[in-house]
Amino acid sequence: MHNPFATLPVPTPDPLFAIAAEAQAAGKAAINGTIGMYMDEDGNVIVFPSVQKAIADIAPTLPTQSYGYPPLLGLPGFRTAVERLIFGNKHPYTVASIASTGGTGALAINLRLLKMLVPSGTIIVQSPLWANHPPLCTSAGFTMSDVPYLKNGLPTVEPIIATLQQTNAPMGLLLQVGAHNPTGLDLTTDQWKELISVLKKKECTVLLDFAYQGLKEGIEDDAAPIHLFIQAGIPTLITWSAAKNHALYSLRPGLACAVVPDTKMKAIVETHYSRITRMLHSVSSTMGQMIVIRVQEKYRTEWEQDLNVARAIIGRKRQMMIDGLPEPFKTALRGYGLFAMLPLTSAQVQQLKNDEKVFLAHDGRINVAGIPEARIPEFCEKVARISM
Repeated sequence: MHNPFATLPVPTPDPLFAIAAEAQAAGKAAINGTIGMYMDEDGNVIVFPSVQKAIADIAPTLPTQSYGYPPLLGLPGFRTAVERLIFGNKHPYTVASIASTGGTGALAINLRLLKMLVPSGTIIVQSPLWANHPPLCTSAGFTMSDVPYLKNGLPTVEPIIATLQQTNAPMGLLLQVGAHNPTGLDLTTDQWKELISVLKKKECTVLLDFAYQGLKEGIEDDAAPIHLFIQAGIPTLITWSAAKNHALYSLRPGLACAVVPDTKMKAIVETHYSRITRMLHSVSSTMGQMIVIRVQEKYRTEWEQDLNVARAIIGRKRQMMIDGLPEPFKTALRGYGLFAMLPLTSAQVQQLKNDEKVFLAHDGRINVAGIPEARIPEFCEKVARISM
């Protein structure tokens, strides 16, 4: 009998989830710095108190909820709440938006819209970058123009500007806004402005990946670079996620949006969004959307306090690592958010796993937020020993 499955190539498992599974299997002796989640001292995922209250409010209503199909664009209250977080309560922009399955789904949707806006199919990306960016770009039909993100260990815009100046052809540009994954190192305001001054002279549509709002400096401060792009008239798409800043990893609420010239274009873009999501997964699940709505409508102040606490804890963990590790680890750790990219070779990462039960991504990325404070001295000692 014909077996078409026999022709399938043997795939490589997702490397990050594979090593995370190894860390779980290694038990409590392991130090797990793999998947980016905000953890407590016992290695359990933290649920913000404000989110717990919102869930408790919603729970009694679940038996009588309608479980018919929601709108393709998502719950209106969710879209409005997230747009206010990104752009401000009284923003002057016209925004087309659609609920998505996490930040990954938002990227998948907006990359397909971007491909329609950039028929040449060229998109500039920076390396190192989030491991899921390349497959998302290529699956949307893009050819990537890969430029360095770091120079002497610090972020730079020079390679992007050099690439932009080599052509006048329309192209896309994918950038992360705040708490860069995997480095944790972000562009300065002056660097954003320098880049924007060049973009104003080019036919370039920018996609801003905004997955960690509130986990760098605060809700408004983290969104500031987005306003610079919009106010400069740069065509701008944004992707947003509640996975990290609402600690709703498993429920996957996210948003894809585009700043458009007027309400007529908003209707056109949202129709395209609806057709794109129909091809991908039809419509996004509403449970996470409902929780975000409740948090933002009733527990906004408490939620911001929860974010303040999370930022303080992550910042304290970073400082402990900076104090406990030699150069050049100190430079690599002077960033924001969950991640840092430690200057380790793949062989050293493998040695840490085999000899010390310290689990990191293959490129040395660490989830700072996942290492218990009590074990940071042990972590620093083991990393320092391997790097000697």
